[in-house]
Formats: sequence, C-alpha cells, structure tokens
Amino acid sequence: MLRIKKLVVILLAFSMIASMATACSKPTMKEYDENVYVRQGGLPDPALFIANQNSEAGTSTFGDFAFEGLIKYQRGSDDIELQLAESYTNEGNKTIFKLRPNIKWSDGEKFTSKDIWAFYQLCHNSPVNYLTSIETPDDLTVEFVWQEPAPFDDLRIMLIAEEIHHGRLPYHIYKDLVDQRYEEVQKLPLLTAEQKANGLQGPYGRDTTNSPEIVSKLDDLWKEYIVTPPNEDHIIVGTGPYINEVGHTQNEGSMIKNPYYWDPDKQNWDKIIIKATTDATKTSMLKSEEIYWFDGTLPKDLTDSLLKSNENLAYYPMEDPACHGLYFNIESKTSPMAQKEFRQALIYIAQKEAMRDIGSYQSNVHNWSSLGLPPSMLEKYVDQDVIDKMRVYTHDEAKAAELMESIGCKKENGKWLNPDGSPIKITIGIDKGWYVATLVTPIYANQLKQFGIDCEVMAVDGAVYGKQSEVEHAFDMSWEWMDIAWSFSYPYFSLKNFYGHGGGPAKKMNFPFDEKTNITTLEVQDWDGNTINVWNWLAEMQNETSEEVRKDHWERIIWATNENAFGINFYQNVTAAWVNMDKLGGLPMLDKVTENRWMPFPGTEEEKIAVYNLNYGFSGGIRNIKMLTPKNK
Repeated sequence: MLRIKKLVVILLAFSMIASMATACSKPTMKEYDENVYVRQGGLPDPALFIANQNSEAGTSTFGDFAFEGLIKYQRGSDDIELQLAESYTNEGNKTIFKLRPNIKWSDGEKFTSKDIWAFYQLCHNSPVNYLTSIETPDDLTVEFVWQEPAPFDDLRIMLIAEEIHHGRLPYHIYKDLVDQRYEEVQKLPLLTAEQKANGLQGPYGRDTTNSPEIVSKLDDLWKEYIVTPPNEDHIIVGTGPYINEVGHTQNEGSMIKNPYYWDPDKQNWDKIIIKATTDATKTSMLKSEEIYWFDGTLPKDLTDSLLKSNENLAYYPMEDPACHGLYFNIESKTSPMAQKEFRQALIYIAQKEAMRDIGSYQSNVHNWSSLGLPPSMLEKYVDQDVIDKMRVYTHDEAKAAELMESIGCKKENGKWLNPDGSPIKITIGIDKGWYVATLVTPIYANQLKQFGIDCEVMAVDGAVYGKQSEVEHAFDMSWEWMDIAWSFSYPYFSLKNFYGHGGGPAKKMNFPFDEKTNITTLEVQDWDGNTINVWNWLAEMQNETSEEVRKDHWERIIWATNENAFGINFYQNVTAAWVNMDKLGGLPMLDKVTENRWMPFPGTEEEKIAVYNLNYGFSGGIRNIKMLTPKNK
C-alpha cells in the first residue's frame, strides 16, 4: 500500500510539472501578429450577452469600440471631436447637426438622421428634458428643437455631447418599438408654466406625473427593447470601427474590423483582443506582455518595480477631475454638524498630507473645504479677486478650538462636548469594498480622536452603503467621490451634481428639500451677505445668455460652498495609463521619456489631450484606438 501511495505522489508530481510546462508555453503578447491589439477591458456576461447596450449584460468594452456619438468630448480637457457629425450650428431655438454622408451600420444598412431620432425616442437621455422635439428634414440633418427659453449655445452642445453612443440603436431593427414609444409620449400632456417653475421636467416638455397608464406603456416598451437583440447571432450593430466576434468568454473576447466603417484609414488594427483582469493579475499580465495597456495607478513601490521589470513599459500619470473626501451630514444627532463653525473646525483639524500620501501620493493637496467642482478648475473659472476672498483651510488646531468654543462646545478631560454637555461622537461611513477608503478614512478618524473628538469608522457592504448614507442618514460623515466633473468641467455640471437632490452628494449631506419636487431648498449667503437659493440659481443659469452673469452666479455659489464647509476634500485624485512602447505606436510625449519611463504630467493643452486619449475613462475606446497604431505602422 505504501508503494502505491508513493507511485501516486510521483505521478501527480509529473502531472503538475507537465501542466506547468503547458501553461508556460501559452503564447505571450510577443507571439501575436503585429496588427493585433491586446488590452485589458471589461467583458459582458457571455450567458446573458445579446449585443444590446441597454440589456442586463450590456456590451462593456465591446460597446466603446463599436458605438459612436455625434460628437465625442474628452473628460478632463473638454476637448470635442466630431464623430458621426460633420458639423453643427445653433440657429435660433434649434441646434442643427449635419451627418457625414458615407456612414453605414455594421450590417451594411445606411445610417441616417432617423437613427438619431430613434435613439432619443427609446433612450430618454440628456437632453430630452430640454427639448420640444427632434426633427429630421432629410437623411443627413438632425434638428434639436429646444424649449423656450432655450439653453445658452455652449450648454446645448454639452448636453448633446454627454451622450457618447448615439449610434447604437438602429431604426431599421427597432422601428416598431421606437414608433410605438414616440406615439405614447405624444399622448402625455405638456407641462404647464407653473409646473416648470416648480422644477418639474419631462421628456420633450411632457408631464409624466399624472398619466400612469401611458407611463406604464412606455415602461413596457422599454422593457421589451432591453431584451431584444439586434440579430440572432448577437453581433453588435454599430457604426464604430470594430464589431465583436462570436464566442467570447468571461476572460477573453475579440473584435474585428467593421467592413462598412466610414473612416477605414483609422482602422489601424486587424483585431482587438480584450482580456479581463483583476487587481491581482493585471500587473503580471502587463509585465509578461499578455496585455499592452491598462488604466489606473499603483502604489509607488509597485510602480517602480513594474517599470524596472520590463523596459518596454511606460507610465503616464494624469490629473483626474475628481477628488476623495467626506460629506458631512448636517443633521447629525450626536454632534453640532448643523453649525457652520463646527464643520469648519473639522477641516482645520485635518492634516491632509497624511491622507494624500496613502490615498493618491502623486496628488496635490488643496486648502479648500469642498468647492462643488475640482480644485484644479478653480483658477480656470473663478477670478483671482474672488479666490482671494475665500477661506483658506490650513492645519490649525487652535483655530478649530476657537471655532468650536464660539458655538458653545467645551473640552473636558481631553474630550470635546456638545453645547448641551453631551459627548461629541462622529461615525464615518465607508463602503468596505472601496479599498482606498479603508486606508484613508481611519487616518482622519485618528486625527479627530487626537484632537479630542470621539470618532469611529463603520465599514458596510456596498450593496447597502448608498441607502444607509443617503436615505437612512446613518452616518455623520460619508466617504465618496466629491468635487467631481463626471462629464464637462463647466461649473454648471459639477455644481448641479453637488446640489442635485436626485441622488448622491446632496442626500449624503442631508440638505433640506421639497418632497413634491425633490429639489433642494437650501439657501446660503454670498460674500456680500446676500441670500442665495442655490438650486434656483443653477436652474436660471441654464437659460442665462450672459456669460458674465453666469460666472457671477457660479463664483458666489463656489465661494459659499467653501465657506459653509459641507464636506472635506482630502485631495484631487491622480490616475494614469500604462502602455507597452514596444507594441504601440502613436504614443504622446516620446521626446520627454525619462530613464525609468515614469512620464511627467502633460504640460501643454496639446499634450494633455493626447495623454488623456490614452485613458479609456477619459476618452473612450474610439479616440484611443484611432490614435494608437501598431509600432511599425
């Protein structure tokens, strides 16, 4: 029996060695054809995939190479690139787009203005709440007809550009559903002037609040659309340069050239291979050249190590128009959070460099509380004389103590007490799956404890974090992205995100709101002591034709946001793109490659746009793939 066991062990050992040899013999990147781009990406669930972006599985990275917009903006720089559109103009209450004349869907059907119209009938995305209709006078002309008063000219283009995948809903495939949904919308009554004044919006100026049967029918049509594939083979029908091949797995998928693409000279690659990675595998796959590219940063020691491990790798850091920090619940039951002075004190206590060094070591620390827009955009949109008026929050524990005493707080036996004598206690909520939050938040909690404020960090499951922070208000502070430009950096968008009560920041901060309209009623004072109804000012901003008046409004809101200390901005994030220089041509700033290939931040606007094209999250797939080429092409 003992001999048999030894024999089994020996056979298992040989088996393991053989399997390891087989694994080691798998093709690496260097063995792929030179016209194949192998990259990290997301793949839709193969079991649920139907090639419809709005379906349960979506299209993930496939969609960003297969679908185009009328125009494509670049997050961070606001650069706009024409895609399906050849030109656009604002004329009266219309914005008119002219389409390129030679566009076809990837199944060979002609792409026309009716396809844009169809998209907005099924997908009530921005900007339908600002429109009365979309007209198609001919196959190459799309007219967006705005409600009066119409948004100012630049805002119109930004609202349309926020949708990055107009070319993903072929009218010749979904015609019946599109036409039915359009007919149902026309049955809805128009919003009255009073409803609009109260902040109500609806698709094409229609009232969806008092027509349950019609709304139910619209919902049924939408549900039918999202389970309907474009074809039985589940091949994406798009206008972009690449389409998916049948048979992807959870780990790997491929795309080939769209044979009808309108710009074939930019189809630099014969094939794109998309590989799913994890935090644990992506660095090793980049090192071994199993992938050419991925987005994101790593700790400094790992960054140095990865660059040393393969001389073909380069690292491009770039400023992210988004910050990490904590929102304050102004209705806290265990602290005087309703008092502006207490919130200000919480920021004077912070030593932000400690959070920055752990959370995003390449980032800048800014001496603001929270602005409602990325700090890097402050000088772009706010005059220096206004910036000079703004409160500067440096680490100053004496100032923090002075502010707390000014509202009746006292410190006894090393602990701060509320004005009523009860102990101040703060609970910070975080999503336990957000790794950076688990590292950074305890540092700030310890700073508060050292100052004498009792503080605990409560890490909860991401599935319930939103509800607990936004609905139940279970925390006194909530970790989140803040001062962020999700799309354009223009202050209207970031401030609207900050103060909009539909979800997110305003709910975490527990701002007062009107339950009928779901709009915040928060009022603040500007530097002249004038009272501002923030949401009313933002609503008026969209129709204000004077740039000077708009700027005055957002400057006063930004000043008041910082002064009221609704949250604490720890640092503005830095993200990055990793590339293989031996495989990819068309890379920017090659004249500035450093010895260790840790690239400097882009200096000029031209460099910024080119580097941001490397970042999938900033520019999407098509701007990225049109810039990059096989190394020898």
